[in-house]
Amino acid sequence: MHLNSLTAAAAFAALLAAAPQAHATLQISGLVGGIAVQCADQDLTCDTNPVFGQLATADTTLAGVQFIGSSQTQIVGGTFNKLDTSSFQIINNSGGSVAIQLAVSGTDFAAPTSIYSASGGGTFETAAGSTITMQFYADANNAQGADTPTDAPGTLLFTASHTALPLTDTFSTNSGTLPLAETGPFSMTLLASGTLTDGGSLVGRTQALVTDVTTIPEPGSLALLGGALLGFVALRRQMTPRA
Repeated sequence: MHLNSLTAAAAFAALLAAAPQAHATLQISGLVGGIAVQCADQDLTCDTNPVFGQLATADTTLAGVQFIGSSQTQIVGGTFNKLDTSSFQIINNSGGSVAIQLAVSGTDFAAPTSIYSASGGGTFETAAGSTITMQFYADANNAQGADTPTDAPGTLLFTASHTALPLTDTFSTNSGTLPLAETGPFSMTLLASGTLTDGGSLVGRTQALVTDVTTIPEPGSLALLGGALLGFVALRRQMTPRA
């Protein structure tokens, strides 16, 4: 579905605002020029990707700002947890500067963890003076975020800001690898806020928060490992020449 008129955009926004949102493991919410929207994974009224853990929204125009290609992904467990969000292009044809706020959140990420890395970036085009602030959160209480565009439970892990220069301006940020000790299921939330000047575009906007998942050997495996180690020590003693 591609919405070209402000009337259709307002109707779409009203539909999303009115739709009941169940407690979700992955969801997005936004505020664009005063128009509020929200979508949860597997909500057929707004999520165009049927795969669980992947949330995509249709191309739309809100308050004169066109959003082309939005995708969010949540991966839980294995060797890492991941929460990311991206949009192919955001174009402001409203006739003035527009404030934009976005939040993406997922719950039930696997523990224990020991490290995380946060990163984000994009390219401003003909958007001098536009701003963006990206924030990355983790919550040990596993609370759902993104119920609103500013809803980010837990601890702020990393933040970065940028102001666009003419005519094109590519920015990127990376926290590096830093400690994060989560011992039980936890949530992660990504926030992005700023302004986009009239006629400006933000291309390839991305944010990602990734943690490790530490593997703890089962008790039986530990016993086998201990037995093997004791056997090795005994064998070495037998093979060691005596004086």
